[in-house]
Amino acid sequence: MEEAAATEQSLVALRAALLAFYDEHTFGLGRQPRLTRRERLMSQAVERLRLKWLAIGALLVVGAVRSKRQGRPVFGDVRPVARQYGQLAGKDPDVARAEMLRIVKQLLPLDARTRRAGERPRPVTRAEFELAADALVRFYVSGRHSDDALLGGIEAAYAEVDTASEAMLDRMHGKAGSASAQPNQDRERHVAANRRYVEAWLRWLDHQADQSS
Repeated sequence: MEEAAATEQSLVALRAALLAFYDEHTFGLGRQPRLTRRERLMSQAVERLRLKWLAIGALLVVGAVRSKRQGRPVFGDVRPVARQYGQLAGKDPDVARAEMLRIVKQLLPLDARTRRAGERPRPVTRAEFELAADALVRFYVSGRHSDDALLGGIEAAYAEVDTASEAMLDRMHGKAGSASAQPNQDRERHVAANRRYVEAWLRWLDHQADQSS
């Protein structure tokens, strides 16, 4: 009983630390560091596709790379959060950092501040956002295992978003074909995958609300 209570306290503390890091990171987007020409072109290319949250994700990756090169964080230091997560989940530091950043990326499409018209059936409230963050923290701590079929559907949908995002970024870096129609097809595929991902979250959130009522 005491062990279970201690684990629950650790989970709550980890969620709070993750949300604090997330809020610090997204608040700091208005004060982005000066980008190199290559980084600026990459961000502008994503912005032209009207996928702001993916641009934020790209900047997060830039920040992570700079942090490793310069030995300091750009958008906020994820290491304390990753350390908490690593201790709780038994992950080594590199894996813990990568998985914490992945959770941040999974939360970005749900953030009302990055909302674009037509990308989301309805806004996600802050309370719902925090509930989603809690679910992701628990999911990752458990080793990415869950008996929740709706949560499993969310992860499957995000895998499609991840694949579409990587395809778009690869094309921007010249790793894929450059047929004129392909960028539009990539964008449409990504928008559709992102919509399915957000819709999967909304189904989960609605189900949680039904259970609480």
